[in-house]
Amino acid sequence: MNIQKILGGPPGIMLGIGLSRLVPPRVGYWIARQVARRMARGRSPKFTVAKRNLAHVVGPKVSEEELERMAEYVVYHAGCTYYDMFRFAGSYAKVRVDPDEWALAEATLRDERGTIVVGPHMSNFDLAGLWIAAQGFEMQALSLPKPERGGKILNLFRRHQGLLVTPVNLRSLRMAAERLKAGGIVVTGVDRPVSLADEPVLFFDAPARMPSGHVRLALQTDARILVACCIQASDGYYEIQFAPPLEVERTGDRKRDVRHNVRRVLEIIERMIRQAPEQWLMFVPVWDFG
Repeated sequence: MNIQKILGGPPGIMLGIGLSRLVPPRVGYWIARQVARRMARGRSPKFTVAKRNLAHVVGPKVSEEELERMAEYVVYHAGCTYYDMFRFAGSYAKVRVDPDEWALAEATLRDERGTIVVGPHMSNFDLAGLWIAAQGFEMQALSLPKPERGGKILNLFRRHQGLLVTPVNLRSLRMAAERLKAGGIVVTGVDRPVSLADEPVLFFDAPARMPSGHVRLALQTDARILVACCIQASDGYYEIQFAPPLEVERTGDRKRDVRHNVRRVLEIIERMIRQAPEQWLMFVPVWDFG
């Protein structure tokens, strides 16, 4: 399901939502399957990158045949999540959370201190973020500074659903810092490279230029970091998982503190991705960025 070709702007988003609600799941998922098979057979860039990223996660013990199957499933699952997100937007009928995890996460989000919610691009991560916002939280989402057309369209959809989406720049970072100092919430993904200025840090035992902005914001504003992810269970429900909130650790050496806390967050992200590597929707090179 190619979002960039199907949707052309705000009217197209509404059309996509309408069609997703009219087309039954068996048809929507069938279309996603056919697209994924074609992309795998044609060795499309998204399939190839997904496969290369997966190889770092699953290691050399997985056969080439199995790795290809997993990469095709990543593409298929991405199509299914778009379909479900548009179909269930506003209803969240397929979202499930652990009551105890949510109780701790909710208390953190409602606390007078700021909270930075971070996570991997796992399964229906957009639907998960929208679900959190629907619980009565105003959140600022930091997105890519220069998103492609498809990303811009998805940002319009996110705004339509109530998220304040701000591409990363000096102005949006200042806004995020002020929001956190006032006890607000900022959301961002942290499992893909975004800048050559970020120093390499170990991610699945290999160096990658992973983002550090969330840690810098936490050190600057004394905000806590809440790591969350979304994983689809075998019964079709999207389960939102929350790790216990993290307090950033300080030694007085800011550069060292940034690297140390980035790695602490990535350790949690790694555990989340390992639960369902076929649901890690990462279509940009992680380990050979730049």
